Amino acid sequence: MNTLARLLGATALACVLPLVAVAQDLPQTKLSVIGSPVNSPNWTNVLQPFWNETVPADSNGRVTANAVSMTDLGAKGPELMRLAASGVADIVAGSTTLISGELPENDSIDLAGLAQDIDTLQKIIDAYRPTLEERYRERLGVVPLGFWPTGAQVLWCATPVEGLDDLAGKKVRVFSTTTSSLTAALGATPVTMAFNEVVPAMQRGVIDCAFTGSNSGNNAKWTDVATHLVDLTVGWGVNFIVANSKTWDALDPAVQTFLRDEVRTKLEPAGWEMARVATQQGIWCSVGDDRCEPESTAPRNLTKAGLKLVELTEAESARLREIVAEHVMPEFTQACGSDCVARWNETVGTVLDIQLNAAR
Repeated sequence: MNTLARLLGATALACVLPLVAVAQDLPQTKLSVIGSPVNSPNWTNVLQPFWNETVPADSNGRVTANAVSMTDLGAKGPELMRLAASGVADIVAGSTTLISGELPENDSIDLAGLAQDIDTLQKIIDAYRPTLEERYRERLGVVPLGFWPTGAQVLWCATPVEGLDDLAGKKVRVFSTTTSSLTAALGATPVTMAFNEVVPAMQRGVIDCAFTGSNSGNNAKWTDVATHLVDLTVGWGVNFIVANSKTWDALDPAVQTFLRDEVRTKLEPAGWEMARVATQQGIWCSVGDDRCEPESTAPRNLTKAGLKLVELTEAESARLREIVAEHVMPEFTQACGSDCVARWNETVGTVLDIQLNAAR
């Protein structure tokens, strides 16, 4: 049994007895749900078992869902929030990275380079969650139920890299505006490129490096063309799960409470553990570490390769923090506005001991 399977088994057993009495009082409820790409670890190991097994079991069959992957519907990531807001589905799960243009606050919890470890990310999300819950309903017409990461987005290079200084002059594939700002500040040239174009681009020398998840890069066989893996985390691919506000408000209060509790105690813990496993195993397998467990992120098994792992020195980590403060944060404050910055300072800023100045 792999690491993630053990986690999901433990999660399914948690809090069973208290839910039995609650489940008997729930009205029969059927929901439509759209989730992550089919066969992704997030869909297979977190969302699908949650809706198809955990929720029906914990509600004694009173709450059920027709859960389909966005792949099955031919939907794209940027469309998901609009599908939820329009009521095409009752509940939708997707990535905040792909909908950053919908709401500036989406970037506030996953600014490039801000959280170099998953524990810091969790503190950031916990602190800013009430603000997101308010803004999602006001601006997007949805009720957020949960947030969890996909895994660390790190740097894969097809040319020798020993540290941050070696990135100067290199062409680097990026996936967000804040990642682009960070890359440029390191002296590299940011290049926007589709995920499936990266391998041939590296092979032809069109780009030197590219950012993506430690596990997703391995799954996509970036290990065939990359030679170095730089443990420089520029993001975590935070996922959201939201309900259409009209649908949610029409649900029986007992069902609302049940679903919130299920997401908080079952779905989110499974998602966070999946991210921890995927991040560490993605790195270990890509660099040939003996701790590599290729089946730990099934159904997309990892490949054990021999890339060189490049870890930042303390001096480089300090320099990275300065770059984030001087180049990434000002761009965020410009897009976010004074009220948004004030809320960030009161929440995330307090946790990280950082205070931003609103753009003038």
